Amino acid sequence: MARDEGIDRGRRAAVGLALAAPVSMVFAAGGCTIRGALVGARGFSDSVAPAGPFPKPLTSPSGERRTLVRPPRRIVSTYLGADELIAELADPGRVAGVSVYADDRGTSNCLGQFPARVARLRSDPEAVFALEPDLICVAGFTESDSLRLIEATGRPVVYWSRFDSFADVLEQLALYGAALGEEGRAGAIAAAVRGRLADVAARLRGARRVRTLYFDPPAFTMGRGTLVDEILVRAGAINVVEELGLSGPSQIDLETILALAPEVILLPSYAENGSALRALAEAPTWRQVPAARAGQVHEVPGAWIATVSHHAARGLERVARLLHPEAFGGQPD
Repeated sequence: MARDEGIDRGRRAAVGLALAAPVSMVFAAGGCTIRGALVGARGFSDSVAPAGPFPKPLTSPSGERRTLVRPPRRIVSTYLGADELIAELADPGRVAGVSVYADDRGTSNCLGQFPARVARLRSDPEAVFALEPDLICVAGFTESDSLRLIEATGRPVVYWSRFDSFADVLEQLALYGAALGEEGRAGAIAAAVRGRLADVAARLRGARRVRTLYFDPPAFTMGRGTLVDEILVRAGAINVVEELGLSGPSQIDLETILALAPEVILLPSYAENGSALRALAEAPTWRQVPAARAGQVHEVPGAWIATVSHHAARGLERVARLLHPEAFGGQPD
């Protein structure tokens, strides 16, 4: 089954990471589909590009130094996180292709920002090459064989593999700003993100930490070392799955959730997972969980909390408001 066809959108717990891989070729179907996407192209390194005027060097995933002669005019993005960055950094006339997930109404933060003439890409590297790009944006979860094919063309490639913290998000933003020649726009976005982080920190200074579970039905959560975990901690929570020693994307069952007894449960919401959330609410074990009994189960837009772009700051603010409405004038939203 092709990666983009087999993706279970309810599995956004593998987060913005699993939304990508439009240039990945084929992954096995079944429960390990997303986990496979997280392994990705081992042996490659993140790109580096300096701020400043063109021409400028760009380090490719294989470590080769290539030259960006001028600001790229035919940018191709192959994953949603890059789509979201490019939507704010580059004028649409400079974009030749984006991932098909840019149009996903449940997960995209750039819905409607790319005109119809911009190609939507799925899983065929040849479709990428046909656009004659002068910059190709790929991620660490791009399937390694596909990435090697892209590298072999000698075209400039921006590769980024770290999506586990706000520091990673800001470094990715700076890289894209430099590669696109849009350092000013990137700097303004970064300043806004840092401002949001600082505002939340100031409001929550001294606040009691709330035992919180992030749960993406039917069985997914996010442990230590993930951006979701950092969102929870910054929002004044204790991520209860850390008590189990969980790190990264993990699975969890309802009996374990009951034993953890979270005070608050956060569910990522998407356009298509309403039925799953309703079914969860009817499960007998679920209704015994303290958070469910107390009416402290909240939905958070999946596009905000399960993103690998700067929009994660919006997710942080929403979670902070839900956990500590008193710090925001008593308003949870």
